[in-house]
Formats: sequence, C-alpha cells, structure tokens
Amino acid sequence: MKILILSDIHANWYALEAILANENYDTLIFLGDAVDFGPNPKECVRFLMDSSSGRFHGVRGDHDHALAYGINCVCSKELRELSSRTREWGEGFITGKEVGFLRRLPFNSRITLDGFNFYLAHGSPDDGLYRNAVSDTEGFEIENEFDDTDFILAGHSHKPYLKRLGRTTILNPGSVGQPRDFNPRASYAVIQDGEATIKRIKYDIERTVKDLERSSLPKDTIRELVSILIIGGLVKDEMHYC
Repeated sequence: MKILILSDIHANWYALEAILANENYDTLIFLGDAVDFGPNPKECVRFLMDSSSGRFHGVRGDHDHALAYGINCVCSKELRELSSRTREWGEGFITGKEVGFLRRLPFNSRITLDGFNFYLAHGSPDDGLYRNAVSDTEGFEIENEFDDTDFILAGHSHKPYLKRLGRTTILNPGSVGQPRDFNPRASYAVIQDGEATIKRIKYDIERTVKDLERSSLPKDTIRELVSILIIGGLVKDEMHYC
C-alpha cells in the first residue's frame, strides 16, 4: 500500500496539484490546515472533501478550526495579521458544506493501515491542535500510550522531519503550500510498505503569485505572502510556527 501524507496546504492549489500529478496513491492522510495564506481555499478544501469519499483520513488544523468557527487562530504574533486577513478574505469563497467538512475533522486520530498503527495530529501528540509540532525534537520520548504505535504523524511546523525511535517512526511531512525551511518546493511524504520518505517537488509558484495579485487582499499583505512563497520561509523569525 502506498500512503500519501499531506499537511499545511494553506490554500495553495498549484503546489497541491503538482504533488497529485507526481504521485499515485492508495490512501490519503491529511494532517491539517487546508486554508489561510494562499489564494485558493475553496479548491483545496473541495479536493479534501472529494477525497473523503474514498480512502481518506484527516485531522483538523488550527487554521481550519479558526475558519470553521469564525474565531482567531492561535498563531505566532508575526503571522497573526496575515492569517486573519487571508481568513477573512477566504471566508467569502467557502460554503456551508465546506465549513461543515472542516468542523467534522477530528483534532487527532488513531488508525490502522496495512497492518501498521498510526497516530495522527496537527500539532504534537499530547495536544493535537496548538502545541509545537513534531519537528527538531531532539529530546522527544515515546510515552507509554504510544508503545504500540508504528507511526506518529504531525504537521504544523511547516518543516519536514523524520526520525525513528525504537519501533516508532516520527514524521512531519512539511508544508505543501507554505514551506518554512527556506526551500520553496512543496513538501510531502509517502509511506510505502512501511517505509517513510519525505519528498520535495517544484511547482509553478508564479501561478500562485498571480492569483494573490489578482485578489482583493491588501497590497502589503500580498507582498509578504509572495516573499514567503519565493524564499520558502520567514525572514523575520524562522522559528515561529503557524
């Protein structure tokens, strides 16, 4: 079985499209944050909705939660304004059905696929929504409740991470649409026959930029968003998550 793992799409349809054109898969796992920051929230949420009728497992990210319930995102100070502006703008494209889909996604989930036990969360395993993600966790230890877990999957940091501790593989696939590791290529992961691989792929960033420039977002917001896409990270503070 080939499992495609996506996280932090952030309304960047062209990044997502490039991955889908490059990978065939049997099952899709989504680790949260389909919306905010990008110009195509509807297309990205609709793809996940359409996928959910097949072999699909997903969890809700903090940005999904904020849009679905009309609240502020628990986000780093540097990104809070960008997040709020793009969410308010993106709400105009999202229907009640799409909001309902985001609300139905759980904060975390345990599943079994291909004989392996998985734990899915957007953030860290002890808090599926808001805590720092599985990333750069040199001191990470597997708690007793994860003794029988083969894969712990989480997103949120926008930085890919892969480490094996005993029987457990800890994996963050990075961000599809908003990389923050100064590599602008879309990031994702594949698990096939129990082996995990992080992958990167180029996509047509210019198409995403043009969609942002055609939007009614404030010009300064567009400039900041374009800078993140082109650089593949935040110049202000590369350690902040969102």
